[in-house]
Amino acid sequence: MYYQLGRVTGRLVASTHLQTPLFPIAPVALQRLEPPSIQYNTTHFSTVTQDACATGKRRLIPGTNMPFPPLDENIRKKQELFQKDNDLPVFLKGGPFDAILYRLTMALCVLGVAGVVHAVYSHAVPKKQS
Repeated sequence: MYYQLGRVTGRLVASTHLQTPLFPIAPVALQRLEPPSIQYNTTHFSTVTQDACATGKRRLIPGTNMPFPPLDENIRKKQELFQKDNDLPVFLKGGPFDAILYRLTMALCVLGVAGVVHAVYSHAVPKKQS
């Protein structure tokens, strides 16, 4: 038996004029297809040629034949400065200006915590009536 929505009530009611399902599905035999073979690291998928990889020191941007642009000398000096193994944390490796900024930041954090403690204390303890 098939059902449909009633026009008046909007509920499911038995249908008298539907003798076949709305969307008949006939079983179809499965088609056996071979799955496509997966190809890894082939020249078909890569735009980089083998002779472009043999450029020596110049590294290529991944997926292209273009080399990385040369670094500015200032950037190279900063990289050397920050990569030195001198037992300093990275936020102090920039020199004296970084030390000043670090100490100023820590002082402001301590003042902020003290302000929060003062605000909580002043709201928690009532003022004495004189």
